[in-house]
Amino acid sequence: MFDFDFDHEQPGTLAEAVTLLERSAPGGRIIAGGTDLLPNMRVDVLRPTTLISLSRIEPESPRRDAAGAIRIDALTRLAAIAESPFIGEELPLLAESARAVGGNQIRHMGTLGGNLCQDTRCLYLNQRHDYQFVAPCHKRGGTICYPFPQNKPDTCWSVYMSDVAPALIALDAEVETVGGKGARRLSVEALFTGSGLTPLGIDRDEIISAVVVPPQPGGARFGYHKSARRGGLEFAMAVIAARLRIAEDGKSCMNARIAMGAVRERPLRMPAAERMLSGAVLNEASIGAAVAAALDELKPLPHHGYIKSDIVDNVRVYLRRVLERAAGGKNGQVGSA
Repeated sequence: MFDFDFDHEQPGTLAEAVTLLERSAPGGRIIAGGTDLLPNMRVDVLRPTTLISLSRIEPESPRRDAAGAIRIDALTRLAAIAESPFIGEELPLLAESARAVGGNQIRHMGTLGGNLCQDTRCLYLNQRHDYQFVAPCHKRGGTICYPFPQNKPDTCWSVYMSDVAPALIALDAEVETVGGKGARRLSVEALFTGSGLTPLGIDRDEIISAVVVPPQPGGARFGYHKSARRGGLEFAMAVIAARLRIAEDGKSCMNARIAMGAVRERPLRMPAAERMLSGAVLNEASIGAAVAAALDELKPLPHHGYIKSDIVDNVRVYLRRVLERAAGGKNGQVGSA
């Protein structure tokens, strides 16, 4: 499968995995489900010297903590999240996003933490380079960006493709990490740098241990949509996740959180669109204004055969549908466009 050698370690705890990462730097890599790492190794995008498998570590079941937040072990398989009655009842937006990932086999291998930690992608980067494009691109240490030849060496316009991250951002979730400097917690939104070269803002010896979703506000309604050529079997053209907090009158939006994925180097919040909805009566005019504001701030990257106008037109249609379904749905339920 691979034309290079590497060591393989199986620690029994995350603390042991952190120690092995420190010892094997800079070539050590964590592997959980491997659904992102192994394909990148097969096409020579990555050549780790050590794989540190987390397969011996049993994930904890999702639970509610003393503060009312829901804690989900990062090693939980996506299929378990999609099929969990507890997650489906308490966090239907997260369950919906997990169901959108890949096919059934991918969901049974991929983990929640791995889905968040996947690398960015572009059609040039994620292929073998032994027959057509030989020179390495910026992300592989080269001097040219084939898709965008005018890019400077510090600019890589590859796209972050997680289906789950936008939902967690809409839910205002956080991640817990463990590493050589100890444990810490940061928002899912802050996990991403916005750089295609180094998309994750965690240290090389830092591992995501859990995702923590705070209690959702009263009157919260949700919407989600993934656009892809073959449904969940493909990487997305665009992902949209929204949380609207509806006032007691059932017509007004107290506040909104809208996140989009598969459009840039990181998942995007849509602050201008959120402001358009906050305090507004939810109707055709206010939702239309929010969609227009989102399109003004979107600025998508063309990727995987989709040109900018394809992505913009897609978001124009499906963001409206997501917001309409969320506005017209029931509290605590998710509407899919």
